[in-house]
Amino acid sequence: MELIASAPGKLVLLGEYAVLEGAHALALAVNRRAKVRIAARNDGLCVVNAPDLEMLDARMSIDADGRLHWLCAEADAGKLRLVDHVWQGLLEEGLAPPTNAGFCLDLDTAGFFEAVGANRAKLGLGSSAALAVALASALAVFAGHGDAVADQPSWLRRLLRMHGNWQDGHGSGIDVAASLAGGLIAYRCSGQNARPHVTPLDWPVVGVHCLFVWSGQAVSTVDFLRRLAQWRLDHQAEYAAHMRDLGALAEVATAALQQGRGADYVQMVARYATALRDFGAATGLEIFSPVHNRLADIVASAGASYKPCGAGGDFGVVVAEDADRLARIERRILDEGLHSKPLALDPQGFTCAIHLT
Repeated sequence: MELIASAPGKLVLLGEYAVLEGAHALALAVNRRAKVRIAARNDGLCVVNAPDLEMLDARMSIDADGRLHWLCAEADAGKLRLVDHVWQGLLEEGLAPPTNAGFCLDLDTAGFFEAVGANRAKLGLGSSAALAVALASALAVFAGHGDAVADQPSWLRRLLRMHGNWQDGHGSGIDVAASLAGGLIAYRCSGQNARPHVTPLDWPVVGVHCLFVWSGQAVSTVDFLRRLAQWRLDHQAEYAAHMRDLGALAEVATAALQQGRGADYVQMVARYATALRDFGAATGLEIFSPVHNRLADIVASAGASYKPCGAGGDFGVVVAEDADRLARIERRILDEGLHSKPLALDPQGFTCAIHLT
């Protein structure tokens, strides 16, 4: 049996940080996909190939208790911590492949890298979440638990538990939800049991034209969230006030997009960006890097809106009411030596095909 699966990356259009406290956020699945191939072996051996991690023929076995046992150097196994993490999550859910399973596992995240001269730069499009979704789902199907994966609301909750542990519990899970669902979603995770709510939205929306710009600077979302958690301990009242402001703006913006009020949404992006800048200044997080600040000035002077995407990510989004204005802004950005990226909505979330050999 051979199984081929994939899941898209994502960009958070609006609602970052506020989503941590139960507000809506908007995430767009983009056409860069993490791919997983699993081919069954009859010798009980498990082999992992991950070229983007410079890892080929990493061998492992499944112990009697169901855990993975790496048969390669410790440093090499360390590059594949996400595989270990996903496997442990599946084991806890009772969905891991059995101890006698053997397979060849190929991991492909090439779409999340960009050539920069002779080097490659990683794009901040949620590659770890996309790979976690594709890998966990593929392994569960391979183990005969396709019914669990097919129940998307329940499967999302299970994936959030797995990936939440990977992020030390600091993330909102919006990247996982976008990779699983595809398309444009409004996402909210609140309540005593932190149950996620995913609402698919139409895209494009009349009066909303977007351009995605790459700052060229990699940012660690996990590091930002850890620093925020520490700052929050000493500034609880200030944190709550910022979250109220961001949350209220996110709710209005989400409603505008849901109702097709494009002009209102463009204005709300600008207002959210201002609140996000204030939040970054208060916390000491460089959500608006010098490049983001330069882009914001260029876009504002042209009568459109701009904000970083995600928790201080390397991408930003320009939002304008008409395509001609957006085209003029893009020419100005290119003249400044910055990089727009032709990212598009990916309407498909996780996909899986099984071939019998």
